[in-house]
Amino acid sequence: MNADGLTAVDQEVLNELYNERATKGALVDWTGCSRNSSYNCLEVLEAAGLVKCVHEETRLFELVEDPREDNDD
Repeated sequence: MNADGLTAVDQEVLNELYNERATKGALVDWTGCSRNSSYNCLEVLEAAGLVKCVHEETRLFELVEDPREDNDD
């Protein structure tokens, strides 16, 4: 997944996870996006390896890689 393929919800979730870990519920509250949209977004971002769940019981997520950052390797 690259930056061009990100939705508005993806952008909001990545913005929040850029600064700190967050639970699914916190991301819904902080972004103002619907629960369904936020949860679907997290599933897509997790499948792409951009975020990971670091605590299963609370569904606490952290950013692994931000696709919006320019990587000139």
